[in-house]
Amino acid sequence: MKLRTRINQLVALALPMALAVALASTEAEARPASKGIYTEAGLGAAAFVGKKHRYSQIGPAFDLRAGYDLFSWFSIGLHLGSSSHEALVPPPPQGEIYQLYTAHAEGRLGFLWHNVGLFVNGGAGFTMISTNVLEKVNVLDPGEKYTFSMTAGGGIEYQLVNRHHAIGIAGRWTALPQFAQMTFITAGAYFRYTY
Repeated sequence: MKLRTRINQLVALALPMALAVALASTEAEARPASKGIYTEAGLGAAAFVGKKHRYSQIGPAFDLRAGYDLFSWFSIGLHLGSSSHEALVPPPPQGEIYQLYTAHAEGRLGFLWHNVGLFVNGGAGFTMISTNVLEKVNVLDPGEKYTFSMTAGGGIEYQLVNRHHAIGIAGRWTALPQFAQMTFITAGAYFRYTY
């Protein structure tokens, strides 16, 4: 599958959420958003980009975040993510599925205007792969399961009537330097609760 087709699939996933946010954005009185401890859960899709994209299918991705808003415009937190992919390697095996598990410490810079916010975030941590199936195509060295990883992304957020709740769409790029310089992008929707 070509990179352009993969990007179109990710855009098609995020577009309905963006439309829903735009339609829900009516004139509302300014209200303060909650600030402090937050949790977040997201669902989307992940696709590999670059030279190694041909070895993995696009797959579902799930994210959990928790952290603390130090200021109204800056937060720190922990991001845990998982994605599942079909390996496209010569048989045997065939139809093999593997998972990536990530854990990152991250920072987030954001700007809220009325009930719509924009943000960028980034972090560093580790990624684990569940199986060695990509050894066949020299993405993994024998016995390799872990890599240092870096991530950067951004998105748009809509604060709901209850000032503790927000929904949004976000995308991020993640680099896995020890896994033959693999990189992947993730896009999806999320729900955020600030205590």
